[in-house]
Amino acid sequence: MEIIIRQTIKELFLAAFDILSSEGSKMGDIVMRGALGSREGCFQVRFDGMQIQMQPTDRRTASEAAGSLIQRSPFRPYIVAQNDSRGVLFHDQISTGFLKSAGYHLLSLGGAVYYLYFVGFGEKGICAPVYRGNTYIAEIRKDCKVLDDLHIFRISVEEPADLLASILLCCYMYVITYYKAGEKVMRGVQKNIYITKNDYLLAKCRTQL
Repeated sequence: MEIIIRQTIKELFLAAFDILSSEGSKMGDIVMRGALGSREGCFQVRFDGMQIQMQPTDRRTASEAAGSLIQRSPFRPYIVAQNDSRGVLFHDQISTGFLKSAGYHLLSLGGAVYYLYFVGFGEKGICAPVYRGNTYIAEIRKDCKVLDDLHIFRISVEEPADLLASILLCCYMYVITYYKAGEKVMRGVQKNIYITKNDYLLAKCRTQL
């Protein structure tokens, strides 16, 4: 199953997205509101009758929520809230060998732990595989070309039940990698080029772009 996260608005401290089926029908939306002097933003996600909030938090709160899931330190952590259920989302690193490490995004929600690995293939774009524990469940793909500062993500999932986690990780990937607070919209076509040479990360991808 594939869905599309298509950005519809980019302002100085605001971004909005539609969540679309592969046929183009709207399934939900995302609004992110930033603030002056901050790299972060608060997300409101509406999808499949659910409403989920993501907002930045401090490392102490993230450490208490994540516990032993943390390998080094929770970088740029967020709290995820869905009704009475709460989760945590952050970037961390793991040692992959002598003086080698690899970064990843971690989401703990509803008793499950998800990992997103960001892998760049230069002009071919990015592939971001998503795992639930050690099980591959989804892949987020993105072209390197961006028109008028509006980004498009394509999420392919093995099971529809994993869509929500993949959408939340996609939101986090946007704010960590692509959101530039306070910058005016760049008109025309730009390219975001990322090249990954880390073998640990490359091995996570099923799709070699």
